[in-house]
Amino acid sequence: MTDQDKQNIEVVKQAYQDEAGKKAISPNIVWHVPGHNPVSGVYRGVKAYREEMVQRMGPIEEWIVDVDDVMINGDLAVAAVHIRGKRKGHRVELDGAHVLRVQNGQVVEGWGFVDRQDVLDEFFST
Repeated sequence: MTDQDKQNIEVVKQAYQDEAGKKAISPNIVWHVPGHNPVSGVYRGVKAYREEMVQRMGPIEEWIVDVDDVMINGDLAVAAVHIRGKRKGHRVELDGAHVLRVQNGQVVEGWGFVDRQDVLDEFFST
């Protein structure tokens, strides 16, 4: 593993932390949310990523993304994640992955995947 690989892994891990995540996410991030629900779509820019996407998730009472592992191949990373959420009294718990592109020490693009997309669609559509 190269030093650059190690740095990119750290950037990905930081992206999931509150304060460190602010530095690890590019101002020009493009985030792709799959599925057929009100949150699905492409978010361009940090404001859309941090505000518009979160607003579409609402009313969200809990949203926890635990990173289980990060795998790296150059500027591409896969973060194996476990997601727990609560919204309108309903709970969801899913395994998934985020495919991330890292450039210049920041996450510039990401794609989300979960093991049961239909469950996530229902969670956000209720």
